[in-house]
Formats: sequence, structure tokens, C-alpha cells
Amino acid sequence: MLNVLKPLWVSIKRLFHQPMTVNYPIERREIPPRFRGGIFALSMNDQGELNCIACQLCQQICPSQIITVVKAFKEVEQVIKKPDGTEQVIKRKKTYPKEFIIDYNACMKCELCVQVCPVDSIVMVPSVGDIALSREDLLLDIEKLKQNWLRFKMSAWATGETLRAEQDPRRTEPLDVSAKAKIPTAGKHPEKVNEGWKTKRII
Repeated sequence: MLNVLKPLWVSIKRLFHQPMTVNYPIERREIPPRFRGGIFALSMNDQGELNCIACQLCQQICPSQIITVVKAFKEVEQVIKKPDGTEQVIKRKKTYPKEFIIDYNACMKCELCVQVCPVDSIVMVPSVGDIALSREDLLLDIEKLKQNWLRFKMSAWATGETLRAEQDPRRTEPLDVSAKAKIPTAGKHPEKVNEGWKTKRII
């Protein structure tokens, strides 16, 4: 009899408490600033071009070897200013990723690929609602990574800049990670300020 009354008493007590669950997906909990379960995206500039320069550092550092980057070259025109003030258009070769594939099946969320990226191209975005019905759905190619960026670009939380800022031994003040969502990716910006951590970069 006691075995029946004890769980019944627990149920009655919990009846008057606030529920600990939410009616997902109608209601969603706020994602914590340091959430480490996000998916990947490739950042793009205002012209819709990938920031990725196909340096393949992410591919080399990945401990699970799930990243494949195929480098290609294209000719672009660049306007440079001469010392006399005149402008000159020159042609130069630019590297870009012909293919960029992440096998999300084996990702261990170590963030090393994000931290090593020199142009903040590969980023992690907060998403917990994506599902996959097959392993092929978890193979993220360039198009899927672009779509992820377009969906979450205003909330990219884990970029190389912010992660390196957190781990900088010279940092004297704690970094407010809750402001990550407001920090844009480096892209082509030569100088960035991140909550008291300043770095100059030439790209």
C-alpha cells in the first residue's frame, strides 16, 4: 500500500509547482550564450560572396577529419591607389572554395575549425530545431552552409574572433559572451574591438 501512496503523494505535490518543461516547438527556451550544440555556416559579405579564402586550415586542424575543402583560383580586379593619388586597376588571382563539405555525423563540437579561421568564414550558429532523416542530410555542402548563414547571420555566436578573445591570456577583464550575437564576423574589417580586446589584422 505504501508503494502506491508514495508516488501518489509526489504527484500531488508537483501538481502545484510551476512546470519544468515547455510546449516545444510552440514555446522555445532561450539558448544560453555558451551553448555548444550549434550547427555550422559559412559567412558571406554584403555582395553575397563567401569570405572563405580556401586556406584549408580548418581541414588540417579538424581532429575528426570531417572537413573537405577543394581550393580553386579565379581572376579578380582590384583598384589600388598610387602615391600620386591616381588609381590603377590590377588583376590578381584569388583563392576560393570550389567545394566545402562538413560531415556533421562525426562532428565533436571542439570549435577548433572556427578558432583557426583567419577571416571568420566558418562560424557556429545557435540552432536546436534542425532534424535529419538520413545521414546524407548531415552532409553540409556549400549551399547548405550558405543557407545556414542567411538564416542565422544576425546571431552567429562562435566566430574565430570571439573565441580567441575569450582565450587571450593578455585579457584582464572578463569577456561578456552574452554580447556575442551583436558582434559581426571579421570578413574584410581590418580592425575590430571586442569588449576590451583589440587586435589589428591585415587581410
